[in-house]
Amino acid sequence: MISIVVCSRLGQYSELHERNVLKTVGTESEYVRINNHDNTHSLCSAYNEGVRRSQGDILVFVHEDVFFMELDWGPILEDKFGHDPGLGLIGVAGTQYLASHHPAWLAAGQPFIRGHVVHETAGGENYHMAVFSPDKTDAQVVAVDGLFFAIRGSLFKHIRFDEQTFDGFHFYDLDICMQINKTHKLIVTWDILVKHLSEGTCDQAWQEAGQRFLAKYRDDLPAACVDAAPQFDKAIAPINYNLKGVVPQGIIG
Repeated sequence: MISIVVCSRLGQYSELHERNVLKTVGTESEYVRINNHDNTHSLCSAYNEGVRRSQGDILVFVHEDVFFMELDWGPILEDKFGHDPGLGLIGVAGTQYLASHHPAWLAAGQPFIRGHVVHETAGGENYHMAVFSPDKTDAQVVAVDGLFFAIRGSLFKHIRFDEQTFDGFHFYDLDICMQINKTHKLIVTWDILVKHLSEGTCDQAWQEAGQRFLAKYRDDLPAACVDAAPQFDKAIAPINYNLKGVVPQGIIG
């Protein structure tokens, strides 16, 4: 079974999001909503509470403004975890190289970043697809973006979202990836497509959390699953396709 853990801060999305998830998952599942409308939880504490409540052997952590655009993503996760016992985490966007001087997973640029995500902006008037890599095969990575990731449930005997270090809403994702990297593989897959109703911001809270992340893992960074190293001053950004209601030919295969 798949447990879908959601930290709910925005009441207007709650019911719509649950319907989308349960309609599209395509396998036995449970929806575990952690009510955070009064902002009592950090994202780490909300997710730890979600882990405690979950009964699935796969745990999915997804933002409440992330919606699934295709059916049967649950069996895709089950198949990938089932065929590779060394696989610990699956995401839809991530990087093969995390730097020791810059905490952003996007910093390495192409070809180190992988995956694709549809973004909705301007109140639903505009859509664009951020393509981090045109390679449509599963790719091993060292970290993923937290808008969506799935973790093998058995790993939570040994890992935990770090509420003490990350007491806000940033870097919970890279931190849990670094924990999983010690024993299991992480991948980004093209086989699951999601739409995100917002885009991340690098505000002061993000920057402060980023410095705590770099300090916590000073002895483990840089982290890489490839031999090459990026030239950060020449990093190639993702390609953004303006969809205008139509998916570009050849982008989704």
